[in-house]
Amino acid sequence: MTVKLNIAQRINAAMADVDYIQKEKKSGMNYSIVSHDAVTAKVRPILQKHGVVYYPRDMQVEQSGNRTQAVFTVRFENIDDRSDYIDVATFGYGVDPQDKGPGKAMSYGVKYALLKVLGLETGDDPDEVQDKRADHNPNKPIDQTQCDTLRTLIEASGSNIVAFCKYYGIESLPELPANKFAHAEKSLQTKLAAKGEKE
Repeated sequence: MTVKLNIAQRINAAMADVDYIQKEKKSGMNYSIVSHDAVTAKVRPILQKHGVVYYPRDMQVEQSGNRTQAVFTVRFENIDDRSDYIDVATFGYGVDPQDKGPGKAMSYGVKYALLKVLGLETGDDPDEVQDKRADHNPNKPIDQTQCDTLRTLIEASGSNIVAFCKYYGIESLPELPANKFAHAEKSLQTKLAAKGEKE
């Protein structure tokens, strides 16, 4: 007897099959992005494999000059039972001097609905993400050595420890998640270097 999965079970199965999409830098751009086409190419065959179709609906569009804003939902539907679905709220912006604004806005919104419903990570370095995934508890706090390092840097750079904790959404320094240590350390070292130049 074949067990037919509901939409949540199908999406969960799809999440297990895809875990990372690498950003790309297009010519003329100073930053990396995850394109609609890259996301679609990655997830479409996986959703198809698990019997899930998706499409935008209930769209509200506003046009202001060459800027289009679209607010809509993306429906993820069980192909074996059209009454079984999940709607994901999303929005998109598209700026184009000709007639491509609405299409860009829709592509942007669909892309982010796919990223969010599948819990996809995006970034520049796949190895970095793999290292983070290898840690079974990515939210574990920093150890005592890391805590002491940051405390020293905070004092040396003249930073405000209260403001520092507020920035990272923590009550006290020892609560800082270990996966944020490198970012915090680098930021404080940069501030310390800038302070040294001024002095």
